[in-house]
Amino acid sequence: MGEKSRKIGEIGENIAENFFSLIGWYQLPEAQTIPCVKPTKHARPESKKGKRETHGIDFLHCYKSPLESNTVESIIISVKHTDDAYKTNPKETFKAHALDLAQTLECYKNSELKASQLANFKGVTRNRDTGVLFWISSNDQTYDDVISKIANSRLDADLKFETLHVVDNKTLSFIFETMTWLGNHFQGREVEFYYPETALSYIDKSISRSGHLMPVEFLTSPILPFLIKDPRGVDKDTFCFSAADDFDQDTLRRLIQASREYTHEIACDYLYLFPNFVESHHADAVSKAQMGFDRRISTRISVKSFQPDFRSLNRG
Repeated sequence: MGEKSRKIGEIGENIAENFFSLIGWYQLPEAQTIPCVKPTKHARPESKKGKRETHGIDFLHCYKSPLESNTVESIIISVKHTDDAYKTNPKETFKAHALDLAQTLECYKNSELKASQLANFKGVTRNRDTGVLFWISSNDQTYDDVISKIANSRLDADLKFETLHVVDNKTLSFIFETMTWLGNHFQGREVEFYYPETALSYIDKSISRSGHLMPVEFLTSPILPFLIKDPRGVDKDTFCFSAADDFDQDTLRRLIQASREYTHEIACDYLYLFPNFVESHHADAVSKAQMGFDRRISTRISVKSFQPDFRSLNRG
């Protein structure tokens, strides 16, 4: 069992590392260990000594935020991979995973490892520690959406952490399928995440509006913004929203409006991706969603599926 468990763990870390490279989290330091500063409070239930000496960090990623000026994000990643299906009721398993990650975040806050990481960044005034629970199942029979089943879980009020993101099979598939589709469809062009200007970033003119790095805030978002660029500068840029949920006329209309606000109506094309979009089924809804927008905008809009089947061959 020990060898099998180790192999399952290695597979999970390999999947995680390749996924993080896909979203621009490159060359992550892995298998870090930090001292536990609250050994009694953080002791594992099975501990014979009643104390904990260290916390393990599967992956660590630090970067300067493109969404908030002068801020460094430290991402503590815990990888939990299984070849069993997610449990019918996964709340207790989630609580155990979240407890371990939250305690690691608590001890990372004032650790030498964090200090050494922050020393790599100059001119920053704020830093934030975020946990990512990368919880995936390789079982063919499992359901994918574990997040909906743990959404109302109550964690110990004594746990001290700012933010904890959970990546399950559904989240992972959405990002992977979107980026794979964009890479195949826009070969030879730069597919970048779009960084909207916010009240926390607009004063910092050194922040680019797009890049290959996915901000951690996007990781569990149901809508992802992209900017696709032609490195030759010949073709127009394409602004893209990809939605995790099924096509809906009202959702498309809201995304069109958001696109105009994000891009300030610069000369670009607009692309909207949904998992289930079919031209023959949804063309009328697309036309209705575009009503009221300037024709100069509507003629540059296209809607497609990032999970196409044979019906997507029916196109003009």
